[in-house]
Amino acid sequence: MVGRLRRSSARPSPRRDVRPPLMPVPPLFHGRPANDLLIGAAIGLGMTARASVQGGADFLLVLNAGRLRVMGAASIAALFPIREANGFTDAFARGEILGRVSVPVFFGAAAFDPRLDIPALVARLAKAGYAGIANFPTAIHFEGRFRATLEAAGLGYAREIALLRAARAAGLASFGYAKTREEIEALLSAEVDILCLNFGWNAGGSLGIPGVPLDEAADRARRVFQWVRQARPGTICVVEGGPIVDSAGMIRVCDEAKADGYVGGSTLDRLPLEMSVMQTASAFKTASLLRPARDEAQREHARITALAGLVGQSEAVARMVERIARLVATDLAVLVRGEPGSGRTTVARAVHVASRRTGPFFVLDAADPEIGETLFGDGAGRPGALDAADGTVVVEAIGQLPPVLQERLARVVEQAIVGRFGREERRGARLVVTATDQAGIVPALLARIEAGQVDVPPLRDRPEDIPLLARAMLRGLTRREGRQAPATIEPAVYRLLMTRDWPGNLRELRSFLARAAAESPDGTIRSESVARLGQAPAEPRPGPVADERAWIVDALRRNRFRRAETAAFLGLSRKTLYNKMRRYGLTE
Repeated sequence: MVGRLRRSSARPSPRRDVRPPLMPVPPLFHGRPANDLLIGAAIGLGMTARASVQGGADFLLVLNAGRLRVMGAASIAALFPIREANGFTDAFARGEILGRVSVPVFFGAAAFDPRLDIPALVARLAKAGYAGIANFPTAIHFEGRFRATLEAAGLGYAREIALLRAARAAGLASFGYAKTREEIEALLSAEVDILCLNFGWNAGGSLGIPGVPLDEAADRARRVFQWVRQARPGTICVVEGGPIVDSAGMIRVCDEAKADGYVGGSTLDRLPLEMSVMQTASAFKTASLLRPARDEAQREHARITALAGLVGQSEAVARMVERIARLVATDLAVLVRGEPGSGRTTVARAVHVASRRTGPFFVLDAADPEIGETLFGDGAGRPGALDAADGTVVVEAIGQLPPVLQERLARVVEQAIVGRFGREERRGARLVVTATDQAGIVPALLARIEAGQVDVPPLRDRPEDIPLLARAMLRGLTRREGRQAPATIEPAVYRLLMTRDWPGNLRELRSFLARAAAESPDGTIRSESVARLGQAPAEPRPGPVADERAWIVDALRRNRFRRAETAAFLGLSRKTLYNKMRRYGLTE
């Protein structure tokens, strides 16, 4: 069976030629740490050769099997009379690999061809710049009568040994594949530099050929390499094929066998490439199939944003709205967590309106001494806010609620969960709590609300939203104060606002805009107003909004280079935006 360590039934034919004297070969992998496994990549394409080296491969073997794999065949096709193997391999190696990688390159030479002139081939390969020669494709993968016939014709393993000896004689390194003890003895007699114990084809070499179990491979390699090192110290011993199909299997075998390294063929190129292409193609196909669902999700996000008055186009806001959209499809209690002034109550209202609840919306302060009665009722028949059908109850600063009331809230939430599983038709009020962090929240309640957590981003994490927020806030101020038209902001002010951290978040920004509008009798907030109010940062924060050109480019990208939307985003007229784009060379 292929992959068994055994004595071959077909003995290599004896050599009749005079063996050339062996020339010393420069030491391979000089200075390599003793615990550093050598990794060889048996490949057939320039792209995979360079990728292997970039990934850390210590040497390459250019094989006709590697080329046939990338052409869609299995590695075993290398044994068939497809093209003239040596010329085929040399052509792609010279054109794509030699001179383009920084590691030694071994040439996989086929010795089967009776027309092969071994000395001429070795001389040609040495001149081309190969570091060494390997006996692949090799007779070790043949068995029975075919192997015996090959050996009897002088075209079997003995000829491969002659090839490796010729490589050594020419000053090239030699890399020998073997399975059986007899083949290993022949390699030792040829004084090969690297001995590769092959366990047969793996899944990328040929489907359906059985291999050896991983434990058996490790034990076999241990015994073989122990014997090899006793017979010829200094021989580099590596493993390949069979059950080793991933890094975990490689480490397991190499550690137990004390191997010097591993050679991967289809495990490095074909299998990962096929999997990567399959996954990528699947991702593209899935994206097209999910397009209707994506469009529906975008419409739902827009609906939530519009109904709740959420303002922002940043990724942080998009993630928050997506989270809200997921939660409103459930009746889970919600924990809205964020810094003071970040808009936690607005987000709580977004949960209410997006849920399409028709009941009342309560906002309660956890520090209110009467909150217990407001939440749960007076016990004499007057219902509490939590009894409101299809409503929403918001408890602000939940950590300040007395622990006994938090425990009671936890039981109410638990009963609501049980009721949902029990298929009760009546829907009570949804509980939404707000907090800066988890401090003060009792474990029983936290365990029942953290599954519905929504994180509100601080303003410093979404500076690109400030122009939209500022205009929305100024419109709100106009309505409350009964003005004819909202104040406007000159573009330079936006840049100043976007470089500030705003520790008070939306509340601080709104307060600043109210004061700045009051300081602007002509209705335009200018840089001077900002300076007078002490809001200009001493050192502008580095980033994409540090100068006007970068600020405009950033806005164009966020609005997909649509000028009308970009102008609205920046608070400019379309003509002003176009003039600025032309000034900064952004119109082409």
